[in-house]
Amino acid sequence: LDFNPTFFSHRNVKNNMTLSSPDKDIRDFWIAHGKACRKIANYFGEELGITALDDIWIPDGTKDVPADRLGPRQHLKESLDEILSVKYDRKNIADAVEGKVFGIGVESYTVGSHEFYMNYAAKNGIMCLLDTGHYHPTEVVSDKISSMLLFNDSLALHVSRPVRWDSDHVIKFDDELKELATELVRCNALGKVFIGLDFFDASINRIAAWVIGMRNMQKALLYGLLTPNRHLKEAQDSADFTRVLQQLEEMKTLPFGDVWAEFCKRNEVPVDGQWYSVITDYEKDVLSKR
Repeated sequence: LDFNPTFFSHRNVKNNMTLSSPDKDIRDFWIAHGKACRKIANYFGEELGITALDDIWIPDGTKDVPADRLGPRQHLKESLDEILSVKYDRKNIADAVEGKVFGIGVESYTVGSHEFYMNYAAKNGIMCLLDTGHYHPTEVVSDKISSMLLFNDSLALHVSRPVRWDSDHVIKFDDELKELATELVRCNALGKVFIGLDFFDASINRIAAWVIGMRNMQKALLYGLLTPNRHLKEAQDSADFTRVLQQLEEMKTLPFGDVWAEFCKRNEVPVDGQWYSVITDYEKDVLSKR
């Protein structure tokens, strides 16, 4: 469940500020909204017998260089403290905060930066959520996972495909997705991480987008599980970096697709090449008539 002010009326967003606004009425509106989101998430978790994730992300910032960076962050900290003041059973709800490097219209200053939220999460015992599109283009989330898990019991991810920026394309089975999933396996973190897929692409069939994204995430996790991580670690620890490179490169031509096909067969779902006709039939018979 995302706390996302951009989905609501701009009457309650003043000068690109919500929880960090200098206007107390604006802050109070979003504090109340944040509390309501957490109440709903707790209800979901309680009723479904799961742990529901409530993630807080806000678009606050300034287009040009600000005169005051500290003040808005003080307001944001106080607002978050108030939202999280209501205590729920952690079996029902997991709280997370999500940073970002910049946004359209707030290019020069983002109040809720990665550093702000990473420190806030650590200090308050909640999760930090990493969105693969919320960093500088030369940064990769796969490199951040081990550092985050070394100091935190759990972690949340929004996995998307940023094209030059946070454009949230449907994820591909590409090198970074495989590295991210493999890092989760290497860190023995599959039971510690919430994985959410984050993509908005109305130019393609939405059901197909969901299926492609989900299957690619599953493929990446399978790839990580099939990687000989223990042998690679032993080679690295003995400074045999040639061996590491050789094994990683030769893995690329191993018959991964056969293992994936067997996985689909055992779970009684279509293998690659068989599911797309189901989507097109549904689009023709159902979606087109709405």
